[in-house]
Amino acid sequence: MSPRTTHPLVDAYLRDLELLLHGIEPGERAEVLAGVREHLDGSLAPGADDASVRAVLAELGPPQAIADEAYAGRPAPSPTHDTPSRWQPVTACAINALGLLLVAFSTVWAMGPWEVIASGLLFALPWCAAFALSMLARTWTPRQRLASALLYPATLLGMGALMAVMLALVGPAFFNLIPTVALFVLAAVVLVRLTKAALR
Repeated sequence: MSPRTTHPLVDAYLRDLELLLHGIEPGERAEVLAGVREHLDGSLAPGADDASVRAVLAELGPPQAIADEAYAGRPAPSPTHDTPSRWQPVTACAINALGLLLVAFSTVWAMGPWEVIASGLLFALPWCAAFALSMLARTWTPRQRLASALLYPATLLGMGALMAVMLALVGPAFFNLIPTVALFVLAAVVLVRLTKAALR
């Protein structure tokens, strides 16, 4: 038995196919999904790169074609109601971007770590909206949802804690900017990856 292939493109493909198959009985739906999964596991080596995965998925055909074949002889329901919406993850990314800009601004102008955290609390309500939208984003994996939901508070608390440690160890110095900039860049990289996944 070949090892189970895990890749974001494969997961997204199977998720889309499962949504398109919601109108057939669960046993048959599971059989179709298992057959596609078995084909993918047999065609892709573990750790396959994006190009290889895209080639195998292109050869397999779009999820709609497989769904149409499964629905042969049945009236296919309209997929418009169950097609995952992209507005939730995109909006969550936009709110997170505003939150990160606020953190960056407060880090530059604040006198200490508590001021950074206190100013960040002003963004609590928008963050709650980003949290809810992240949890509703079906186009993201569970890990991506969690990363989006916790990106702002983790960055805010990380900046405050890092500033407190650097002030205790080094005192007020220009050198303190280096680790805070590195943390902000890391948060920005996570946000860019989440945005790309949301727009895919």
